[in-house]
Amino acid sequence: MENSRENEIRQQIDAYVKGELTEEEIKDLWTEFAKNPELLDILEIEVNVKEVIEREALSSVKPTISKLPSWTWHAAAAAVIAIIALVQLFQVNTPTEMNQFVVQNIEPGQLETSDGVRAKDIRITTADSLLNLGFEAIVSGNENRALQLFDEVISKYDEEPYGSKAFLNKGIVLYNESEYDEAIEAFKESANRVEDSRMILEKAYWYLGNALINIGELEEARSAVYEAYKLEGIFRKPAFRLLKKLSSDLGNVDYEEFDTEQLD
Repeated sequence: MENSRENEIRQQIDAYVKGELTEEEIKDLWTEFAKNPELLDILEIEVNVKEVIEREALSSVKPTISKLPSWTWHAAAAAVIAIIALVQLFQVNTPTEMNQFVVQNIEPGQLETSDGVRAKDIRITTADSLLNLGFEAIVSGNENRALQLFDEVISKYDEEPYGSKAFLNKGIVLYNESEYDEAIEAFKESANRVEDSRMILEKAYWYLGNALINIGELEEARSAVYEAYKLEGIFRKPAFRLLKKLSSDLGNVDYEEFDTEQLD
């Protein structure tokens, strides 16, 4: 790192310790450390060296070295701790290979059935029955039959919530069969049709993003995963980890748009 940059960082930290930075400048400083964790080494070394100098000055018979008040270095140490804590928010322990982030197989429990089944309600429509039969077919290992049933819902009962459910389920079956291009189209249809179900919308975007990664469309995948992340549902944490990996691979490491406080 250039000397001028090191001096600039030291000056900013010194100003921070003295309370001379505005809230905006403090935010910028912390963001700089979050993006460049190696800068912490400069700060830590500087603080440690000052402490050594102070100890030597106290024990030496030589003339006392003039030093800043002790509270300055305690405050600097506190600043180090605060900044390290901030950096740790961004340091997600993640594998290095993309396939370790991506869903390998979608469990049957992610399929959408009739609301009546989940609520133990006896009022079930024909479309509900077809969705339930499709679920049963998948559990029984008859994916082709399941696809036929979901297609029947799509062709005969093209209304909500049946359309978005059927397309989501169809996408899940195709995804598990590695038919990613067709799965992508199904997930997109589901996301476009859903009206009042955040759960279906979140699933559609999450699995769409995973399918796009499998065909190498990382930019579009990042957009889809980000949509799932913003819904703040069950996939929020894995979506954040996947977004971090995608951003890294795409050369975009700006995480300011992520609300990391809610990921603890």
